[in-house]
Amino acid sequence: MPFADINGYRMHYSVFGSEDSPPLALIHGGLGGGDGSKDTINRQADALSAEYRCVFYDRRACGESDSPPDGYDMPNCAVDLRDLLAHLGIAKAHVLGSSAGGPIATQFALDNPDMTESLILINTMSYSQEAQREVRRQELRRLKERMATEGRSAAVERGLSDRFPQMATDDPARFARLVQENLGRLDGIAATHQAYVDIGDSLESRLGELKMPVTIVHGDADSRIPVECSHSLHAQIPHSELHVIPGAEHGLMTNDAAERTRAIVLSSLRALQGAPAA
Repeated sequence: MPFADINGYRMHYSVFGSEDSPPLALIHGGLGGGDGSKDTINRQADALSAEYRCVFYDRRACGESDSPPDGYDMPNCAVDLRDLLAHLGIAKAHVLGSSAGGPIATQFALDNPDMTESLILINTMSYSQEAQREVRRQELRRLKERMATEGRSAAVERGLSDRFPQMATDDPARFARLVQENLGRLDGIAATHQAYVDIGDSLESRLGELKMPVTIVHGDADSRIPVECSHSLHAQIPHSELHVIPGAEHGLMTNDAAERTRAIVLSSLRALQGAPAA
């Protein structure tokens, strides 16, 4: 799995599938830390790469990528993907963003429409309502308060436990490893949280500019990002398609609904290629 200096940081990325297949760039979720794209690769790469040239990468302060001191704002994170695709010689790709990867994918599509074949948004936040924005502000406040009152190590442990409630019990070795790794990435994690707080109207006000095909997928049992967010995105993005998966929780690319999510993604992509939906 190669590394490259991309837009000012050492990025870890992986490519699966034939160079002759249509490119599909996948942006993982999470607000910094964690294993980056690893879980999505483990769950999706084999099946998707049978038909598409899949490009995965670890975002700033995620996975095996570096944690630079700056550059976490949405426009610059979109440049990260643009420069990676240029590095790989890919002029145009389908772009999929999952959870926190959704705003980056949207920003990329808005800033680089000529490079975006289609846009796929999986359990993605909408910022059209103040209550939804407040969720991000609360997350940032909790992180800063924990860093100030409990110390950096405790803040990391609490943050991981919030995101992965069972990991400390089910996989204590992985949990301990991520705590140690995230201690060195904590400033980057805080900067990532800040970037999502700062989104404001900068994306939501531009959704009407999206002219490429857009597929939106959400679970109606999502307890982290409510399904109403995808209904809001669908209402604001012209010619978008919304697919709601009954009973599905957050994390559609890696949880128990991963196969159903992949089937929707592949069906949408095949339709664009003029191939049978299968």
